[in-house]
Amino acid sequence: MFALWLVTGYELLRNLAEAERRVNEVHETFVAGERTLSAIRTSVLLGSIYLRDALVDMTGNRQYYRDELSKIREEIERRLPDSRSNEALAAELQWGELKQGLNAYWTTLDLFLRPDAPLTYVQGTGLLRREVVPARTNILRIVDRLADLQRTAQRRREAEASRLYTDVRWRILAIGGGMLIVGLAVSWFVLRRVGGLEGELHRRRIAETQNRKDLERLSARLVEAQEEERRALARELHDEVGQALTAIKMEVGVALRGSGDPRTRRSLEEARSIAETTLQGVRDLSQLLHPSMLDDFGLPETLTAYARKFAKRTGIRTDVHFAGPEGRLPQPVEVGVYRIVQEALTNVARHSGADTCVVTIDRQEGVLRVTIDDDGIGVVTEHARTRGLGVIGMRERAQSLAGTFNIDARPGGGTRVLVTVPLRGESDVRVHAVAS
Repeated sequence: MFALWLVTGYELLRNLAEAERRVNEVHETFVAGERTLSAIRTSVLLGSIYLRDALVDMTGNRQYYRDELSKIREEIERRLPDSRSNEALAAELQWGELKQGLNAYWTTLDLFLRPDAPLTYVQGTGLLRREVVPARTNILRIVDRLADLQRTAQRRREAEASRLYTDVRWRILAIGGGMLIVGLAVSWFVLRRVGGLEGELHRRRIAETQNRKDLERLSARLVEAQEEERRALARELHDEVGQALTAIKMEVGVALRGSGDPRTRRSLEEARSIAETTLQGVRDLSQLLHPSMLDDFGLPETLTAYARKFAKRTGIRTDVHFAGPEGRLPQPVEVGVYRIVQEALTNVARHSGADTCVVTIDRQEGVLRVTIDDDGIGVVTEHARTRGLGVIGMRERAQSLAGTFNIDARPGGGTRVLVTVPLRGESDVRVHAVAS
């Protein structure tokens, strides 16, 4: 389109320049012809006046008048168009006839003004009426006719210029119309193409949204399946292995009461100690897989107990604060929040180098906000903030609860993990705190 505009603009300018050149040429030709004819008319009349003055002049100084007539004649001949250089104009306006009449006129005047011409005043006036006046009248008639012909030619050339301007206007309209049609065609093509691209993008967006929802459902199902498996393993460990170890411990105690051999008693004491240690390990492992306390007592008590054990195991002081109305949360929310806090505290112990950690659970206005703050070294790399396995797991659990997850640097140093989970039927708040 830009190239088309340039080409058409150049063509229009060239046509307008050509039309203007022709109009200027016609005008200059007309003005030059008018000036030439006016000069001829003036010179012819002036020649007659010089002849009359010469006849009246009693001094007989005719050479002066001859010199003046010679100047006039040279000036007129210089103004006359050259038929060899402008043959068409000379043929059209009959300049040849005018030249012949002028030559005859100047010759007659020259004969009358010769110093040796034996003319009296009476003879001169008679020759003036018989020879000069008819020749002058003939020249003036030719000049008038030439003026009429020139005006006719001027009108014809003006009509040609008008037609040229009309042609240029039609070209402008045609080019403008063509460009408008091309512009509309290009606009239609672009709009159609853009519409197609928008439709394709919309379809892809819908497909991506559907894929994301499918992935979220799959992730939620995997998390649920993992939690069910952990619950089953924890129950199996607690019910089967734990009871078996408890039975072994009891049998060893019975054997100790009935045995008097010191060596046997030492072996039984060692076996009972191993059973107690193994039983405690099985209980801890069962609690890590799925704390039964979470099903029995709810999230606040479970998190408080876990924070106490975490602080004892790692040496990091851990405080847990709750704000909001009391009451049990939906089981998926309790499990998901517990796992997120568990993973966040594990990351604090592994990577942060922190001395203290604060977990805040704020339940109000239909939203559960979970904040985990530590005073460690903070988020070091973008990969750790977005691509770590623990971070991915926490984000997936938050998304499975239709919530949001964010991890960033905490004001004053350290790291802040913020999880927001929507709740239904929650109202305003009363605040309590639990510290460990």
